[in-house]
Parts: sequence; C-alpha cells; structure tokens
Amino acid sequence: MKWEKYSLINENHLNLFQKYHNKKIKNWYNNQFHLAGFSGSTNDPNGLVFYKDQYFIFMQNCPFSIQHYNKSWALYTTKDFINYVYEGLTLIPSTDYDKNGVFSGSARVNKNGEMEIYYTGNVKFNDLERTSYTLKALIDLKEKVVSKELLFECDLKKYTGHFRDPVVFEKDNKLFMLNGAQTLENKGVLNVYEFQDEEWKWSKDILIDENDEQNSYMVECPNYFNIENKEYIFACLEQETSLAEGSHFVKYREVKVDNKANFKFKSKLKKIDLGFDFYAPQIFSNTENRIIMLGWLGNSKSNPFPKELKTWSNHLTVPRQLTLKNDLLYQMPVKELEKLRLNKIDLKNNIFNYQNGIVEIISQKVANENFEIIIKSKKKNIIIKNENNIFSIDRSLMDYNDELNLPSKINFDNLKIDSIRILIDRSCLEIFINEGEHAISLRFFIKNHNQIETNLKNLKVFQLDSNKYVWNNIIFKNELKEK
Repeated sequence: MKWEKYSLINENHLNLFQKYHNKKIKNWYNNQFHLAGFSGSTNDPNGLVFYKDQYFIFMQNCPFSIQHYNKSWALYTTKDFINYVYEGLTLIPSTDYDKNGVFSGSARVNKNGEMEIYYTGNVKFNDLERTSYTLKALIDLKEKVVSKELLFECDLKKYTGHFRDPVVFEKDNKLFMLNGAQTLENKGVLNVYEFQDEEWKWSKDILIDENDEQNSYMVECPNYFNIENKEYIFACLEQETSLAEGSHFVKYREVKVDNKANFKFKSKLKKIDLGFDFYAPQIFSNTENRIIMLGWLGNSKSNPFPKELKTWSNHLTVPRQLTLKNDLLYQMPVKELEKLRLNKIDLKNNIFNYQNGIVEIISQKVANENFEIIIKSKKKNIIIKNENNIFSIDRSLMDYNDELNLPSKINFDNLKIDSIRILIDRSCLEIFINEGEHAISLRFFIKNHNQIETNLKNLKVFQLDSNKYVWNNIIFKNELKEK
C-alpha cells in the first residue's frame, strides 16, 4: 500500500496496522516497559489526566509510518503503570481544521465531570506555509466516539502558523490556555489565552526566556503546574544549533502568575533532563497528591532509523514523580514500577547476566568515586563512566550508529554522583542521579544485550518484568460539532 504524508486513515487500514504491530512485537528493539504506539511512529505524550479511577495516556502516533506523518492520538489507560489497555486511535485527522495532523494538546476534568481535550489541528497550504486551529474535544470511551469543536484559528498577522500544543489551567477561578508559538520575526514565545464570556480570547505573549535569553526560534509543548505551593512552567525551546550542542532541550523555571496571567519569573531556566533523547514532557493535570510527568524518549531533531525498524519508532519515558528539593525539581520513577522487579541478580565471574534485555541497576553509596558500567552483548556495548568528576556516556560501539542523531560521546561535567539508578530496556535507558537531582534519557541499539560489567560497589541489580497489555486495534469515530 502506498502512503502519502497526509494520507487519511480509516477502518480499512486496521489489518495493515495489525500486521505492522505483529512485526513490532517480534523486533528485538521493541521496548518492554516503555509505552509506544500500536504501530508506526510515536512522539509527544498528550492529554495526561486521571479520570474515573484510571490514568489516561494519549500520545501522538502515526500508525502507518515511522516518520512524523499525519499524526493521530493513540490512547492507553492504566491503573498501576504496569497493566495497560490500548484503547485504540482516538483523535484522528478528520476535519478541515486538522486534516494534516492532530498535533499535541492537553486534557482536564471540567466542573461537569467531563474529560475535555484541547489540541492543535495542523493545516498546510503548501510545503512551507501553514496555519493551525485550536480545537476542543470530548471523548466517549464506551461508544468509541470523539466529538470535536473548533475554538479559534491561529492569528497569521502575529504568528507564522507554528502555534500549537494548548495546555489549559485554572487560576483564581479563571481558565487560561498556554500555547507555544513562533512570531513573524521567528522568535519563540509563550502565548496566553483567557476564557471570557464563554469564548477564548487572546491575552498576551510571554517571553519564557526573559532575562535568560535562549535565542529560540520556536517554543512548543508548554506546561504549567503547582508543587508545594509553588508555580512552575516548562517548555521546549528550539534553537538553531546541532543536537549535540543542545538545540532541543526542555527547560523549566519557577514563576508567579496573577489572576490576569501576568508572569513573574522567580528563577532562571533549568534543564529537566540532561540527555539529548528527551522532549515534549507533560504533567498529569489532576493528580494533586503527586505530580507525575511523562516525556517523549526521543527528539524532533533526532530520527535514527536502524534497518530493523520498519513498522515502528520511538517511545515514551517511564512515568516520573516530581518533587521539590532545594528549589530544584527532582524526578524518580513512580513507586509502582518497583513491582516490575522479579528477582535480584547475583554477580558471577564479575558479570551480571540478565534476560530479555530489561534490567535495573541501583547503587546508593557511590560517594562520587570513579566507576564504569558496561552494558553489553557479545560484541557490542555502551559505557557509562564517572572519572575525575566527569560523568560520560559512550555509545560509539553499538550495532547501529548515527553520529548526527545519536551523538556517540556525551560528557556531563561536575555532577558529583552520590547515588545512581538506571532502568534499562531493549533500546533505551533512563538514569537517575542523586535520588532524582539529575535525569538522563538515552536511546541505544545493541541487539541481545544481556550483561553488565562494572567496578561499581554497593550494587543491586534486578531482573525486570515486562508491562502487560490488552490490545484493541480500533479507530474511534470522529465527529465535528457545528457551532
């Protein structure tokens, strides 16, 4: 079957998606406890919300391509972050307002107890020019129906058409919406709308990098949340430089927002994740007892494609709980993931042998000593090293290398490592340093890796289990509500 970049999907394609899915399941690089679409490409987590005793995890997904083609929203639900139900493709391109892609957005539970979704519809005029629309959607999980409503179009007198990723939050009984945007001068800004008189009205643009200039040409995937009575925002600030020089880092800062959505910045911008393979994180909008974040364990600047990856690409991070310590956001895997531990692995002949490509490493007494961790197969490896106060990762000796998209040598100066925890999956890993002071997300491609060699002392190594899934290869009916 020949696909165009903006081919629309329908139920006639479900057999093809099942075929792609079956190939994905058999592929070694298919991760075992990191979420990805049923088939095709995966990127931004979307619409994270706790609703009717379940966590809803939407994600951008193009089920027919490993490229960033006509994006839809896939949906998983879970109660424990281990057992998942894949509900199917929910929001799909279906109207004149989203025909070239259902881009990112958020979800919230309104005062009527409904889950309402806000998202960006992408419309291309040609290869260079575009516009975008902001839409609202309600989803009926039982009837498998999505009802869409147009809210407003991008103001092309102010923005280039790169205007997207709405996140709605409430402040002093008022509703505000943040969007990432690019001005006509090609500068990245954070846009604010306010809900007034039963409609969304433009309010202002915010320089998220005020007094801390990043020279970004685009801001996208913003988020706002409260933690311990402090307010934070974060966003992706795209810059004109290489991936290795930090073109696509996600950064956060503390803010104070008044009831007119005026932003006062109370800290400088800080990186959320130090790795290059991290982008577009989002917070669950209504889990006040704990703040849970998911990110895309990938990057819109980086598209590595080993020849084995024909029917799927990319995945999300594990869910991470955010806490506040010394005015810094700390992040660690949610507590539920400890239930993935099957058994403790003992050292034999200076090697930890594990199975199925999934393992966890923990050392809580590093004391910033020099160490080396080698994750390997028979012939290939990646090396994680701390030497003379320089923490580094070397992924130059993998089965698949791509210097542009997967820089092989990454150095992190002066991290001062007291503890380290590493979750290793088939083709990605996540590193948490000093109980979450630093996080590093990393993709890697080593077939059949099954050994860890290290001189790190006070080490615990656990064999991990896989997530469990119920698969529903369906497409929700999408309807447009006329005003």
